[in-house]
Amino acid sequence: MTAGGVNPPGTGHDEDGLVEAARTDRQAFGVLYDRHFDAIYHYIARRVGDAETAEDIASHVWERALKAIERYEIRGVPFAAWLYRIAGNLVANHHRRNRLLSLVPLLPQHAAAPRHEAADEHAALRTALGRLSPSDQELLCLCYDAGLSPAEIADVLDCTPAAVHKRLHRARSRLRHHLEGTHAAAPSA
Repeated sequence: MTAGGVNPPGTGHDEDGLVEAARTDRQAFGVLYDRHFDAIYHYIARRVGDAETAEDIASHVWERALKAIERYEIRGVPFAAWLYRIAGNLVANHHRRNRLLSLVPLLPQHAAAPRHEAADEHAALRTALGRLSPSDQELLCLCYDAGLSPAEIADVLDCTPAAVHKRLHRARSRLRHHLEGTHAAAPSA
């Protein structure tokens, strides 16, 4: 336990208790920041494809979280779900402002491309993902990039886990359809 009464990350401290402490203790808020910053930043970076923009949006997420922590309701839902919701809203606002809703890349454009076939597959995946709706992109990003479970995604999107499963199935089907359109038809097994 630190001098401020907050256990460092990874020591099993109850996160609800940490959130409660963060309402008045900025050191406790700092622990939450340390725990969740990387995941939130990477989620944003995948959605906007630009490191500088992702940094700006991530800083706004944490500013909003700091201002609103006193109003945050502990409902047995992971604190990260609230952060992802804030991040998702800010990313959507960013794209609305820039009129890029239909072009939201999930993979950074500036990433070093793998060689040969992997580069082709990477490009095909990026193209197929870019053809999906922003809501499908967000859903797949929360699942695969952020690594959230369907229950956690349901918390972020404010829907039921059953709805998440159904939406994931449909989004994967649409992605598969777009991928088949970018590759030569493979023989079915």
